[in-house]
Amino acid sequence: MQAPAVAQRPPFEAVYRREFPALAGYCRWLAGDEQLARDTAQEALVRLFSRFGTVRDPHAWLYLVATNLLKDHWKRQARADRASRLAEPTLPAAADGPDIAVRDAVARLPERLRTVVVLHYFADLRIEDIADAAGLPAGTVKRRLHEARALLADTLGDADD
Repeated sequence: MQAPAVAQRPPFEAVYRREFPALAGYCRWLAGDEQLARDTAQEALVRLFSRFGTVRDPHAWLYLVATNLLKDHWKRQARADRASRLAEPTLPAAADGPDIAVRDAVARLPERLRTVVVLHYFADLRIEDIADAAGLPAGTVKRRLHEARALLADTLGDADD
């Protein structure tokens, strides 16, 4: 009698080919910059490669890492912008469409809420995957999503007035 076959993890190359296009698209939506999106997705995959044997769910892990890489990029960029700006007048915002209004409203959420919203609604991760990747109980993720939806409804509802 033969032992049952153990499910094997696909090789890294297969994971790369499957994940890179969607991950780069997700990063492009967040960043609005094609090259930054590709670089971020590539960096997340390089980091996965170095931990490939230990990451249980590469899909969720990649989206969390990519989100964190973009947040770090934005923080560095904001510091550089503040350092280079002396007394520059504020430029008017570009014409706001629904995508820009939603992106701005999400960007104004507190970080603990913004992270779960971005991972759930924009990266299309399940609550359980977010909880596992972020090291949170699923109930905490659900509570944060509920709180974020209420804040977004208030913010976006006010924008329509």
